[in-house]
Amino acid sequence: MENSISSKRIKNLKNEIESSFNISNILIFKDEDIFYLTNFYGKNSNSAFLITENKNYLFVNFIYFEEAKNSQGDLNIEIILYKGDKNKYILEVLKENSINELLMQSNFISYYDYAQLENLLKESGIKSKSINNPVGKFRLIKEKSEQDILRMACKLTDESFSYICSKKYEEIISLKESVLAIELEKFLLNSGGTGKSFDFIIANNSNSSKPHYSAQYNYIKDGLLLMDYGVLYNNYCSDITRTVFIGKKINSKLKEIYKIVSEAQLLALNYCKEGIKACELDKITRNYISEKGYKENFGHSLGHGVGIEIHEPPWINEKNEEVLREGMVITIEPGIYIENLGGVRIEDMVIVRKNGCENLYKSSKEIIQIY
Repeated sequence: MENSISSKRIKNLKNEIESSFNISNILIFKDEDIFYLTNFYGKNSNSAFLITENKNYLFVNFIYFEEAKNSQGDLNIEIILYKGDKNKYILEVLKENSINELLMQSNFISYYDYAQLENLLKESGIKSKSINNPVGKFRLIKEKSEQDILRMACKLTDESFSYICSKKYEEIISLKESVLAIELEKFLLNSGGTGKSFDFIIANNSNSSKPHYSAQYNYIKDGLLLMDYGVLYNNYCSDITRTVFIGKKINSKLKEIYKIVSEAQLLALNYCKEGIKACELDKITRNYISEKGYKENFGHSLGHGVGIEIHEPPWINEKNEEVLREGMVITIEPGIYIENLGGVRIEDMVIVRKNGCENLYKSSKEIIQIY
């Protein structure tokens, strides 16, 4: 990420809070938001980023100090190494800058930690107000640079799916679910990824009816194989689900639900564009699956936003009235799950466009048999 992009993002956030609250100072705690604003990503690092009228401060502990320094370039951010109680260092900077009003992010920090800092500020005569998810509205729309990164992450993911599908039947059935997960991760890392974007779901046969199943120490057998996985690339996530068949015989019921899920997903892709509400997109797909007799077997939302986090707004579900806008990146992943038989889910990541959507995946969604 270029420093000019970070500077622009900080400026946009500052302008937003000044116009809405008439306050120039804000304290950010969420790691992903700090990365978005500063190019420093210390996951679970207990860092904080303070934006003030004249200068910005990044508070990090020793473990992340060097990394934080190297990520800043010529950004006007002072890196502060804290030891012990971070709040005391924050308070010291606030006093040095004669700051008497502060907005504090509330959608990441625990209530206990928030209350501690709030009390400390109060004792020092500094007024504080909570603000929920101040950076979220900016992260909703992915900039061109972010879209390019996500496009590359999905390209690597596409290649990994082709790699798995190129395996011979004998190779597949010699693997356990958990080992296949490792094989996928290894391929993605060798291809340029820096990690997995979440714990892979590799589910064979009846295990696939559990939408968030964890891969186990079970050999893969003839039948259904659901693979839901993704890669981290430049700290952005990919997310894909494909369901394939192993062996020469396909259970007729599973073949039926595969066809329904495939048609439902295509329907959503065709309707996905700027101006449609998230709940409307969900409803179109849900109604189709319901009409086919599987209303009770599709129990999760149609999709979610993807970016720095694997699950982030906008939420594509029955209740979200949010209107989709160009540049949002979402998943479209309907599924049908039948207990003790199996489940089918097909998932793509798309960029919302004015007159449609850009599918970031090219992997086939036709029935694939490995035998």
